[in-house]
Amino acid sequence: MRVAMIEAGGWGGIAHYAWNLCGALSETEAEVILMTNAQYELDHLPRKFSVEPCFDSNAGYLQTVRTLVRRLSSLRPNIVHVQSLISSRFDAFLWALMRRKIPYVYTAHNVRCHEENRWASWTLWRCLRMADAVIAHTPEAVEEVRQRLGPDGRVKLIHHGDYAFFGSGAGKNRLACRRLLSLPIDAQLLLTFGAIRPYKGICGVIAALPRILKRHPDAHLVIAGPLLAGTEREYREAIARACVRDAVIFRPGYVPHDQVATYFASADVAVFNYREVTDSGALRIACSQGTPVVATAVGGFREFLENGVTGRLVPPHDLDALVQAVCDLLADPAAAARMATAAIGLAASRWIWADSAKATLEVYGQVVGWTPTGSHLLASSRPG
Repeated sequence: MRVAMIEAGGWGGIAHYAWNLCGALSETEAEVILMTNAQYELDHLPRKFSVEPCFDSNAGYLQTVRTLVRRLSSLRPNIVHVQSLISSRFDAFLWALMRRKIPYVYTAHNVRCHEENRWASWTLWRCLRMADAVIAHTPEAVEEVRQRLGPDGRVKLIHHGDYAFFGSGAGKNRLACRRLLSLPIDAQLLLTFGAIRPYKGICGVIAALPRILKRHPDAHLVIAGPLLAGTEREYREAIARACVRDAVIFRPGYVPHDQVATYFASADVAVFNYREVTDSGALRIACSQGTPVVATAVGGFREFLENGVTGRLVPPHDLDALVQAVCDLLADPAAAARMATAAIGLAASRWIWADSAKATLEVYGQVVGWTPTGSHLLASSRPG
């Protein structure tokens, strides 16, 4: 089974997902070719799968498509697995045409366009509708796709794996990590990590910070991640309104792979004040890295975390509850550490790449009418 894995960006959460899935698939009967960006962030990591750097951010869309078609014609894969679109405007037409020549599976990492963009939403759902199979990572996401596409069996629940490939943050020296990142050595650090977008409620965390500071004067908020929606000015103004300039480290830029675990190891608490979500790579990183978590009880967060056991869950839009939960963890590091340890166990026991790969290989077989010779391995994996 030859698989062409499409991940056009070459950086960020979907690139990290694709790298892990390709690695796990390469341990099965699949020959995997990852088709990704020429500036592939993870090119330095050891791997057992092939990488085709066929996307160029500086090339136009038509040139990019020609390159893709030419490489697929040469590679002759049995199936294409799309992890990310090349264009949220034009791929609706591309994959409708490509499916005439080769079947494709689409992983719906996001089933909602979090910012109002009707064209992007239309493109997403047309690509999902045209796919021979759709993979989603949480029951809520699967249900949402089935409501739109119908219960025809094409939509599969396959769990996301863990993010242990960043290296464990639990055993790292916190002070050394803070020095590496030029963060306050003696502060109690709160971390919001990942792409900065309005639905993640970061301005709400900023608004809550003055009340946290009254109880924990050494607290600082670290905001790290690329600014994908909104403007830097909006966040600077929110910081100024809250009068917390001296307590916020605002770094609106992409965090390289080799710094991710260092940020989480530096933090006392990772805060996820999302308004809504079906899944979150950043939360999975926090759990895999052993960073105590406060999150809103929405979407996948409700599915993953048990309040008081693997993290603290609070109602969305409830700053009183958010402040209380954060302050509780800062005041009781031992309890926070117990929850973080339980979260590591959760990640290690439930988010297993080998299981995800076996289930994905089974989907490929169903689409192309192929039965793995090691089918007994599929039966032994956890039901998904």
